Amino acid sequence: MTGHDTPLFLDGSAASHDALRAAVADVLDVLAGTDDRPPFPALDPAGLRTAAAAVEPLPDDAEPLRDVLADVGRQVLANGARVTDPWCAAHLHPPTLLTAAATELAIAVTNQSMDSFDQAPAATYVEDRLVSRLGTLAGLPAAASGVLTAGGTASNLLGLLLARDHAAGGANVNGLPPVAARWRILASSAAHVSVRQAAAVLGLGRDAVVAVATDDAGRMDVPALDRCLDGLRQTGAVPIAVVGTAGTTDTGGIDPLDALADRAADAGAWFHVDAAVGSALLLSDRLRPLLTGLERADSITADLHKLWWQPIGASVLLVRDAALLGSVREPADYLNRTDDADVLNLVDRSLDTSRRFDALKILVSLRATGRRRLAAMVEHLVDLAASAGDAVTDRPELELLAPPQTVMVLFRCRAAGLGEARLDELNVAVQRRLLASGRAVVGRTRHRGRVALKLTLTNPLTTAGDIAALLDTVVTTAKEAA
Repeated sequence: MTGHDTPLFLDGSAASHDALRAAVADVLDVLAGTDDRPPFPALDPAGLRTAAAAVEPLPDDAEPLRDVLADVGRQVLANGARVTDPWCAAHLHPPTLLTAAATELAIAVTNQSMDSFDQAPAATYVEDRLVSRLGTLAGLPAAASGVLTAGGTASNLLGLLLARDHAAGGANVNGLPPVAARWRILASSAAHVSVRQAAAVLGLGRDAVVAVATDDAGRMDVPALDRCLDGLRQTGAVPIAVVGTAGTTDTGGIDPLDALADRAADAGAWFHVDAAVGSALLLSDRLRPLLTGLERADSITADLHKLWWQPIGASVLLVRDAALLGSVREPADYLNRTDDADVLNLVDRSLDTSRRFDALKILVSLRATGRRRLAAMVEHLVDLAASAGDAVTDRPELELLAPPQTVMVLFRCRAAGLGEARLDELNVAVQRRLLASGRAVVGRTRHRGRVALKLTLTNPLTTAGDIAALLDTVVTTAKEAA
């Protein structure tokens, strides 16, 4: 595609249709040409910075698309993490369904903006239908609904904003009341960092989040929660929200949601569940009981760009009563006018104004895959994590740090004669060596104060043989590093 006569937009003409087909074909050629790369580039950060510097983002004159894509393929795509490789296993960073990826093109070309009905007529009601269906899957009542967000951090922020407004008795118009200084949010010490970030953004302060101790599996300890609630009552602090986590980032732990719902109800507090990871268990009849109590939540975060295999970003906040989302509404004469009561403007539910029609890729790919097949993939990964835990235990050079509960396997290398500090250094060295070589992307975190390695299994193509070979490579690398 060259020259100024090439259409720039999809304008209904045959020429624009041909131009789009040609552009897509060129992109596919580049993707196919870089699809045999390792899990991670062996180029060091300085080399990657040099490669990026060689890419001119804004030339004065147009360049042929094929030349641009060839350059980008060589300098950028060839140096990316390869999420479809079984040894790319550090984060909740999955491969994406091809049907969802292909539908991204339709989202981009049609460019519906999800803030108002007059920008996204059919799309508005499709998103509403999607979130209502997800609410039903989660066991929420018929009045439930929600809104799509860019990610779990945004969903948690919106959920806790609703908790804050619920405590205040309505939307925040005149600022926080004096009692807000005594408001507290209870979450486990393993809860996602976005909970504390949300408290800061909402004007409560990070220290308004009370970290509740966890058990050895990384789940919130209910007796510890009871002690925290008693302590708050004695000091005059007011619990406004209890946050449960269904799938912590390190151990994959699922808090005892039913017990947390009881405590939240007794305290008159909002019950928010961060099920960014665990929401996918709802797809499986076998695994669904692990989320008992989720149906009692006031709000739920569910990330579909994790174990639902959607391209980033695709998260949702589900709310037990859609009317409660009204506290975020800010009418504007040009957008969601007060006399537009006969239509749905999704900006009334969202902290975003302009927003993509991401519901389309979700709807298309879920329908084209089906719940049973999605459930089988989730079950495979949960079972694979359990077998990976056994494989770690079978290797004397490795130590399993927590029983796998969802798709995370937390472990560390050990070596005779090394104290804890040296073992920490060894595990840091193993993770760094694997990454620098490009052979494997293994996670690294801390558990009970010590450095730990982590596998996060989000790739349904991964087999027990892949995991065994990866663990053998970890052991070999540890011996080299020691």
